[in-house]
Amino acid sequence: MNIAEFRVAIARANVSNRELAACLGLSEQAFYNKLHGRTEFKNSEILKLARKLDLSMRDVNVIFFNASVN
Repeated sequence: MNIAEFRVAIARANVSNRELAACLGLSEQAFYNKLHGRTEFKNSEILKLARKLDLSMRDVNVIFFNASVN
């Protein structure tokens, strides 16, 4: 996971980690663990985040699947 790009997307959307945790039905600690790579985001969570943060498919691939950008 590309944490730096994820943080940029969060800032761009102007939402808090607390809001994202609530969107996913997670505690803030569980979200923090996912954000820092201690546990992985489920596909269903990635879809919810993509909608909430208005991410493009390219953004999703870069952030969650470490796709390189050309």
